[in-house]
Amino acid sequence: MNPPTRGVVAGGHPDTARAGAEVLRAGGNAADAAVAAVAASLCAEASLTGLGAGGFALVREPDGRAELLDFFVAAPGLGRTPADRDSRSHLYPYEVPFRSAVQVFNVGPSSCATPGMPWGLAALHERHGRLPFAEVLAPAIRLAREGAVLVEQQDYLHDILTGILTSDDGAGALFAPGGRMLRSGRRLRFPDLADALDALARDGVTPFATGRYARRIAEFFDARGGLITEADLAEYRVEFREPVSVTYHGHGVLTNPPPSSGGTLIAHTLNLLDARDLAHLDASELAETIAAAMVATDEMRRHLTSPALAPPRAPGQALAPGHAGEPRPGDPSSGPRPPSPGNTTHVCAIDDEGRAVSVTSSCGSGSGVIVDGAGFYMNNMMGEEDLNPLGFFTVPPGERLTSMMSPTILFALDPHAEAATPSLLAIGSAGSERLRSAIVQVLVNMIDLRLPAQAAVDRPRLHHHQGTIHLEGGTPEAVACALEKQGRAVRRWPVTDLFFGGTQVATFTAAGGRPGGRPAFDGGGDPRRGGVAVVV
Repeated sequence: MNPPTRGVVAGGHPDTARAGAEVLRAGGNAADAAVAAVAASLCAEASLTGLGAGGFALVREPDGRAELLDFFVAAPGLGRTPADRDSRSHLYPYEVPFRSAVQVFNVGPSSCATPGMPWGLAALHERHGRLPFAEVLAPAIRLAREGAVLVEQQDYLHDILTGILTSDDGAGALFAPGGRMLRSGRRLRFPDLADALDALARDGVTPFATGRYARRIAEFFDARGGLITEADLAEYRVEFREPVSVTYHGHGVLTNPPPSSGGTLIAHTLNLLDARDLAHLDASELAETIAAAMVATDEMRRHLTSPALAPPRAPGQALAPGHAGEPRPGDPSSGPRPPSPGNTTHVCAIDDEGRAVSVTSSCGSGSGVIVDGAGFYMNNMMGEEDLNPLGFFTVPPGERLTSMMSPTILFALDPHAEAATPSLLAIGSAGSERLRSAIVQVLVNMIDLRLPAQAAVDRPRLHHHQGTIHLEGGTPEAVACALEKQGRAVRRWPVTDLFFGGTQVATFTAAGGRPGGRPAFDGGGDPRRGGVAVVV
């Protein structure tokens, strides 16, 4: 007889997923597995996330209670005078050569916002975990000391980000030891991160809020001309929010609420698609329907005067009225600009008790800054245009920045109904603004087309950006031609590409929806970014 399964965990790197699976096997629940996986990603996916990152965790407990943990970055500079803040507000532009265009990112010490990662890991474990914190973090600590083996998909990221990843001696020593960028098959070792995670496991956030790590970080930025202070770290708190909630084709949908915008935009798109019977459309009709919903969502977004969108109130009425207006100066949708790659990663997990956890985290494009001796690879969120729509350094110190990140959970509205769709699903994606379209399409693939998780993730995607429908490699030419006949501007991509997101998904399907009447876990890891799902 096969042993009972404990759950499933999916992450953006094999070592990320394996760390979560190890903790599930040891008796941990989905929250423990998610914390272990996210902590492992700080080494395994060090160019995307880190202790100097921020993010969001969405949790749905078996009894249906749900909450969003906001541990995203905050604007730094508490305790500094306005003149001192102005004197330290210097960004260093760096041109990133993507396949389709060159985009400028702003990096350096002043680009670093107050991170939330240590607080987020501790809060997620304290509120929802089961095993001792030290046991949950042990796989990540071991990985940081022994090193994570880079996968092929990381070569492209390291190629285009070389200038950022080697702009500081500390970052250069990590990503390019001996002066040569690490490539797939090599190990990335991060002993300072291991020490910091060990301190987090023993003492919680105290060392990072008011203790030796806080002092080290503040002294580092004070000397380097950055903005982060001891007061920023001492005052940082995880915010707990009620998720945005909508319905979609027999499922409840929970996602990230304001002040972040991505979840509400996803909810709006799903509301538009909920009125359509997508399962019976041919490939061209489906692509046009999804494209039209994306265009409508982007048009609505373009006329919003606030980045903090109101949550949906009912199907067909996704946004509160009274927000129409012209785009503000500096709004990311007010002028043409190539989209960022979305240096973000995602972890999700579901356990055998029916607990689902979805966690997205990001360092932006990365600042190129590692705090000496602290293991913090720092974000560059103060230099990200999309997160600073009123202009750089205009967000008051201590205030959260907005984000497109959208950890999402679906659950069957009638858990006893027999259906071939998942009873419970956790999903999220990397990809900047493309993460919205990636999440929506994977959900359509699973809920409407009834594809298995990995096939749903693998399927070619489309994305609307500034009047053009981008079609990923593998999309049938008939679909492209049909969109053009509808008057759409179409760009055909010859390959599958990380431009279209990095989506991880974990699912549970109740006995009634499985052949033979057996419940089952499943998952999908995005091959665009080296993702893996592990059923335990």
